[in-house]
Parts: sequence; C-alpha cells; structure tokens
Amino acid sequence: MFPKQNLERKLDVQIATSGVMDNAISLWLQMYENKPPWMGGKEAVRTMNLPAAIAEEFSRLILTEFEFKLEGSARADFINKQFQNYLSNFDNIVEMWGALGGIVIKPYVSGQDPVTGKPDKIQLDFIQANRFYPTAFNSNKEITGAVFIDSKRVGDYLFTRLEHHNLEGDHYTVVNKAYRSERLNTMTTEDDQISVEHPFMQEVPLETIEEWAGLEPVTEMDGIERPFFLYVKVPRANNIDPHSPLGVSTFSRAVEVIQEADLQYSRILWEYEAKEAAIDASDDIFDIDQNGQPILPSGRERLFRTYDMEGKNNNAMIQPYSPDIRDSAMFKGLDELLRRVEFLCGLAYGTLSNPNQVDRTATEIKASKQRSYTTVSNMQKAWDSGLDGLIEIMDMLCDLYDIVPDGEIQKLCSWGDGVLEDTEVEYQRRWAMVLAGKLKIEKFYAWYFGCTEEEAKGYIPEENTYPPEE
Repeated sequence: MFPKQNLERKLDVQIATSGVMDNAISLWLQMYENKPPWMGGKEAVRTMNLPAAIAEEFSRLILTEFEFKLEGSARADFINKQFQNYLSNFDNIVEMWGALGGIVIKPYVSGQDPVTGKPDKIQLDFIQANRFYPTAFNSNKEITGAVFIDSKRVGDYLFTRLEHHNLEGDHYTVVNKAYRSERLNTMTTEDDQISVEHPFMQEVPLETIEEWAGLEPVTEMDGIERPFFLYVKVPRANNIDPHSPLGVSTFSRAVEVIQEADLQYSRILWEYEAKEAAIDASDDIFDIDQNGQPILPSGRERLFRTYDMEGKNNNAMIQPYSPDIRDSAMFKGLDELLRRVEFLCGLAYGTLSNPNQVDRTATEIKASKQRSYTTVSNMQKAWDSGLDGLIEIMDMLCDLYDIVPDGEIQKLCSWGDGVLEDTEVEYQRRWAMVLAGKLKIEKFYAWYFGCTEEEAKGYIPEENTYPPEE
C-alpha cells in the first residue's frame, strides 16, 4: 500500500482508514497475485493459487447471464454506448473487485466535439482498492472524499499523480498534483515502486505527462449532490475493521485455512517427490567420469541413486526403492480443508473440493447450492445498485458539460437465475409446465431468448396449438 504519511503531507488531508485495513488489503493483493507471505521459505511451500480461483469463480457466477443496456432517449443511448465499451473486460473488473473487497468507478469527460467544442465522451476509471484512500465518509459509510493514485513510467523515472476529491455540503473540490521519483529498480512493478519509503522526489507540472496535460490543478464546483466517483464494495460484513467504510475480500475469512491448504498441498507434493521410485546402487558398479562421478545410463539418471557401499555384501549393491505413498489420506485431508474454504467464502461444496466426495443427500445439495446462490445474489444486488449510482453520475456529467440533451433513462439489466439451477434443468422444468398447460408459451420464449413477451409472440408458429395435441 501507498505510504499514507506522504499523501497526508502532500495534499494536507487526513486518511480515514486504519493500518489494520491497509495491511489486510496488502495481504489480499499478495495472495491474489500468488505471492502470499507463507510461500517458499524453509518449508518450500508451494501454493494452489486458491485466492485467484475464488475471485474468478465469483466473477463467473455473477456474470454468467448478465445483460445490460439503457434505452428511452438520446441521453440513454449515449450513456449506454459509453458503458458498452467496458463490457468485454467487465469479468476482470469484477474479479479484482472480489479479490480486494471493492473497487472505485470514476467517470470523467474526454474528447471534443468538432462543432461545439464540448466533451463528447465519458470514460470510466476502475481503481482497485490498493490505489485509493478514503478521506471522508458519512454516517451510512458512504465515501464522500478520497485520494486516487495514478502512475506512469517514463524512461528512468516513475511519475505519480495524486487526485483528491472531496464533497463538503454541496461544494465539490478536485485537486491534482504530479510528482517524479527515480526508478530504483527496473525489475519492480509500479505498485512496488510507489510503496518505497520516499516515493516523491520532486513535484512537476501536470503537463509533464501527456495524458495529464488537460487536468486542472484545482477545480471547485457548487451545487453538487454526490461525489463524481462510486465505491462498490463486496456485500459482506467487515470483520477486519468494523468501523471502516471499505469492504472485505471474498476470501478474507478463509485466509488461515487457505494457508493450511497450501501447506497440505506442499506436503502431498513432497510425499510424491520423496517416495518417487528409484534404484539404490553402489557407485562402484558404474564407470567413472573425469570428475570422479559415476556415469549413469543416459536418459535414466533420475532413476538411480548412487551410494558408497564399500564393505557391504553383494546383495546390497542394487536395491529397488519404491515405498507406499500415503496419498489417499493426505488428499482426504486437503479435501476437508478445501470444503472449509468453500464454506467460509460462501461457495457450494464441490467448487474447489472433489465433487465426487461431497453432497451425498438431497438436503446437503440444496443447502450447499442455496448458500452459493445467496452469496452470489447479494453480490449481484451490490453491482446492480452500483450501476444505478454510475448512471446517476454519468447523467450529472451530461448536465454539467451539456453533452447530450436531458431525457428518460431506463435501465434494462438482467442477472439471470442460473446460479441456483443448471440452465438445462430449468429449461426442462419450464417446458414441462408449458406442456401441462400451466405456462404460456410466450413467457417460456421470453425467458429463453431474453426478450419481451410481445417479441416472443413472433417466435410462435401460427398453426401450432399449445399445449400440443396428442
């Protein structure tokens, strides 16, 4: 994480998060990048990359049947077009959101209409949790002020831009400052570089970096009702710091169990390595090379383990080494740990663990899937509410910069219901209702094709009757 003291001195602000949350976010990021603090070391721990798998799985479940569009006016069409540019990468955005407990979406105007000279685009910045710091929030834990960090490498230097947004009453202030620091190590990432003790060496004009040239050092506006950024957080109680406005990672409650799973996985790998079949042989039965080392059969070097067996009987000169591997018991232990991870993260059993060893009764299956359904459903609601807020901000920008005339905006957003039940199972269930005369065919088509009932009527053959006659 970024050194908070530097931010507070440079921008004259107070960061509204604790060191406990900073440490937690740093840990989640390390785990997501498959570089947890327990990796390597004396025990040579190798990881299963579970955090990234968990975040990716939640992203997949959330967006399996996601559809989004806006309609109702020219303004709705304009905002819809801006958002559609990001849909192809939306799964990655949601994955990072789940891994770090939340994400900030910051719309901003860009481009220039050749006729009016006004902005003609709204772009979206998606800022991950380790790149922003809240500075103010209200009683509902809605963030009203924050510092955002942007960085860019140029030659031997790293340039860092700090952008502070603050809403006080209806007065809104945006401050931009840019700094240059020497790159201490060309092999480090930008996150590593800005985390050094003294990341700022010299303040430079914003125009130093082409992308920042159009930004004002200070912008003040009145009559603003909400910040021009939106924080979407993972809908789980923050048991790391209950007073923080920030969310927690989807795997935050399973950190210790994930560590144990990695340790168990490493033990299994060591079991296979230590008990790999081999032949123990006396080194004096092989020819010797110029360095005095036995020359082993080409391509079979790994099979032989040579020892000095001088003085031992001939029967000991060649001995097979092939002990029993305790993999069944060890894998069973790993599977129990994975089940615990699934439970703590809100996933159905069998998502990470062996699906052939779980859910043996109908009650267990239902409870397990219901847990996953509830977790994902809450996450979809969080994003649905977040999209409402995003539309509101983009609507405000259209008014503020007079980009598109005012107009009605209707959000058509569908998340689907394929999380709880397999789509094929649901298809068969609904079709059975059609055949039984308990569901109109147009409702079935509307669900299957994702259209309105009026549009679905166009799919119905005129001469057929429903339910079909025997």
